[in-house]
Amino acid sequence: MRHGSTGYVRLDTRSCKACWECIEACPQGVIGKIEILFHRHVRIIHAERCKGCLVCVKTCPHSAIVAVQTNLPSEKEAFR
Repeated sequence: MRHGSTGYVRLDTRSCKACWECIEACPQGVIGKIEILFHRHVRIIHAERCKGCLVCVKTCPHSAIVAVQTNLPSEKEAFR
């Protein structure tokens, strides 16, 4: 299982500042966290739930999450 991407987004754990804003913003519960002493960043915990809404991409203030698919669903499809 890959913990750094879904079919729609990719995480850059080196850019993640562990603010957890993307976790709170994700309507599907796709993103989780690793929080062990100095090893703190987000990770994909439920890639199969990702609908490509890109709320996490828009929410991340550190650009640690980027869109990877050009054929993204429409907003209606992403929020079903």
